Amino acid sequence: MLVRPTKIIKERVLKLCFTTLSVARAVFVGAAALFAVWASAADEGESFHRFWPDNLFAVDFVSEQTGYIAGQGGTVLRTTDGGEQWDALYVGKNELIRRLDFVSDTEGWAIGHRGSIFHTSDAGLSWEIQFETPGTYLRDVAFVDKNHGWVVGHDATILHTADGGVSWKKQKMLGFTGRDLPRLHGVYAKDKNTAVIVGEFGTVVHTENGGELWLLTPSDIGVTWLAVSGQGGLIYTVGADGTAAYLALATDAQRKEIDRETAEVAVKKELKARKKAKRRKKEFVAKMVEALPRADIEYIVNPIDTGTEEHLFDLTALSDGSALVVGRSTVLKVSVNGAEPLSPAIDVPLGFVWMGGVSVAPSGTFWAVGIRGMVVKGDTTTLQFATAFNLASSDNITLISNQWTERNGQ
Repeated sequence: MLVRPTKIIKERVLKLCFTTLSVARAVFVGAAALFAVWASAADEGESFHRFWPDNLFAVDFVSEQTGYIAGQGGTVLRTTDGGEQWDALYVGKNELIRRLDFVSDTEGWAIGHRGSIFHTSDAGLSWEIQFETPGTYLRDVAFVDKNHGWVVGHDATILHTADGGVSWKKQKMLGFTGRDLPRLHGVYAKDKNTAVIVGEFGTVVHTENGGELWLLTPSDIGVTWLAVSGQGGLIYTVGADGTAAYLALATDAQRKEIDRETAEVAVKKELKARKKAKRRKKEFVAKMVEALPRADIEYIVNPIDTGTEEHLFDLTALSDGSALVVGRSTVLKVSVNGAEPLSPAIDVPLGFVWMGGVSVAPSGTFWAVGIRGMVVKGDTTTLQFATAFNLASSDNITLISNQWTERNGQ
């Protein structure tokens, strides 16, 4: 008896399907068992391992002993003993946490890439969403005290609070003439009146009156700035392709030159518009442009040679007038005179990783976080650093709260 080819094919397909289902069932059972072990460990407050290492983007050491780390999935880690032990917390929402800023050991803010502003007043044990702007990626947060702070994000978003986040008000930058609104990536708040914001298209804006007036700083550096930080009279910014700069107050002569160049650009734009109208045989009508207010001060953006073309993601200004910078395959100490690379220990595969956040404790110890749960610790004096721990392989992390235990309890 001959067996038809179509029948053979059907039997093989059915066999393959049953085999696939058996494998899938085995994987599901194994995952369920793994999940149960993790949930049990969470209930008992034991040490735990993350079975997938979240990328980490934010770190903020409030003091020598107290620090916070955050990243994907609403992950927040907290230490109160200088980084020896860490508590694993959860912001209450599965949202990538881009930046953190704490004004004390217990009170701080976190911002997410889905537009949420989170606040805690009990050292991260519980979080409330103070404000949401759905569909807008938020990129940075900076508070000068428990009341005054700014949050920035895509579509030129600037949010300000003067009451600790009870209310948030949108503020607007002036002087930008590009077709698309820039994504704002970094904010540095010097005091409740003075702040600087950086972002896409080389955007640098500043305020001297609490954000009532944000004015664009003229610059011919069109790079995407990703972070900004300052201390004392120096402000640094870093961005894509290894670009870094420091902001210095413009002299009277430099301000006059800015005025001259601005007027020259306006004349060129009008001449171009006149030629366009003539080609189309239309009457030229000059646009009425309201003159921008004049700020009491202006900044000059001065480039720094970093010696690298790797993207630079974050920085923190140091008390000696320099700044510590982290990025893709890069850790640098920069100053107005240039940049100096830091030396990684043999356990840090610097050429194959990125670090998205950095913070320095009062003693000069710095912490940086990045890809696949990596956390490094270093010294700004010796310019050396090494792996501190990894989120997926540390025995020094205690699970306090997370989305899984909360769901199990519902």
